[in-house]
Amino acid sequence: MENQKEFKLVKGVFSPEDAKEVLFKLVNSKIKYHQLEKFSLAERNAGDVNYSEERIHQLESSKNQIENQINLAQKENKFIKIDGTIVLEFIDKF
Repeated sequence: MENQKEFKLVKGVFSPEDAKEVLFKLVNSKIKYHQLEKFSLAERNAGDVNYSEERIHQLESSKNQIENQINLAQKENKFIKIDGTIVLEFIDKF
């Protein structure tokens, strides 16, 4: 069985507006996931929420950086090429 598999989730050339919509939906989805995970852990008193808090912070920072790049592309009247690959790899449980 193959241990690793790649999937192209986003690939193409986009207007800045379309790039923003695609990328923000991905990032916002991840932020929402970690917010729900954090809430669930806190409600159940089931563990440390630090990882989710850190990921939310990292994702919000990435979102700000993406927005800055998109604004620059708009200002320079450019399109944006996106090549987003997800790599899945099977690993042993910890």
